[in-house]
Amino acid sequence: PAIIVIDYLFAVFFIAEIVLRMLGTGFKAFWIDPDVRLWNYFDFIVVGSSTVDSVLQVVLPKAPTQTQSSPLANISMLRIIRILRVARVVRVIRIMKFFRDLRILLAAIVSTVKTAYFALILIFLIMYMFGVALTQLVADYVIVQTELGNEIPDDASFYFGSLADSLFTMFMTLAGGIDWKDAHIVLREAGGFAVFLYVVFVIIMILCVLNVLTGIFCQCAIEAAATDKDNIISVQMQDRQHYINTIASIFEEIDDSGDGKCSLAEFKAHIHLDSVQALLNSLDIELHDAFTLFEMLDADGTGDVDLDEFVTGCITLRGGAKAVQIEKVQSMVKCVFEEQAKMQSMLDRLVHMPHLRNPSAW
Repeated sequence: PAIIVIDYLFAVFFIAEIVLRMLGTGFKAFWIDPDVRLWNYFDFIVVGSSTVDSVLQVVLPKAPTQTQSSPLANISMLRIIRILRVARVVRVIRIMKFFRDLRILLAAIVSTVKTAYFALILIFLIMYMFGVALTQLVADYVIVQTELGNEIPDDASFYFGSLADSLFTMFMTLAGGIDWKDAHIVLREAGGFAVFLYVVFVIIMILCVLNVLTGIFCQCAIEAAATDKDNIISVQMQDRQHYINTIASIFEEIDDSGDGKCSLAEFKAHIHLDSVQALLNSLDIELHDAFTLFEMLDADGTGDVDLDEFVTGCITLRGGAKAVQIEKVQSMVKCVFEEQAKMQSMLDRLVHMPHLRNPSAW
């Protein structure tokens, strides 16, 4: 059947992919790299189990009829191996760029698990404190009405008959399981103080706690997406490619001759174009420094700037000075000072030579 052929193709694809990764990263680094070794272990287990299952399906005989199961289906361990093939979906989500947004979403959800754990504890503690108070007030109301021989509303025992019922009622209040009016009707019979506590609970939880928790969850999700290594690399590569395409289109506008080179005259003629002005602004270069920019872009000193020089120069000058560039400049300045000190020392030795200080010795 087609589904079996597709299954074999996937098995071959994953085997080839994991072998190429071992060759690319090195066999040792594949197993001990702390950044990706857990994923590599997972991939190896999934690919290995899938391979074993596929081989056994080919080697072991099939069931003669649909009413009989195959030998593979009678082995409990191999059943588990076959179930593990479903985990290949996780690998597809991780390695395919099409699922990048889904992978970031899953990573953001996982990053909020710890926050959600403490959030649930906080919500439970607040609900417990108000639940104890409301349950006691309703219980006192029920006792008084029972002594007076009055009928007790069924909703009183349903919503606040016990501490567990009170906690569940408040949970439904937060989650939209019931309307506030339903609980208010019951508490109104128990007294104004019970209604006051219920309103305070709603104000604290909905207007304060839940809004704060929502902001914290959003912040955790944003941080998880911002620190995702694959996402950062992808965004930077897209931004870099977009910038290169923009620079190349500007170069085509400046190159009137169409020879793939931009002369100083062509640069001067197009200096007032909006696209060129935008490029200069992105490089933090004033108009009067534009010709200095052309000299900097002309790395080989031929008087013409080709596309490679133009793109490379603009990318290098983009943004502020990086730490490595500053360190390189400091290193070069240090070398200049050292050479200057050596030359000064040599000059001092020459000046203090006797035959140089006595002109009659010449």
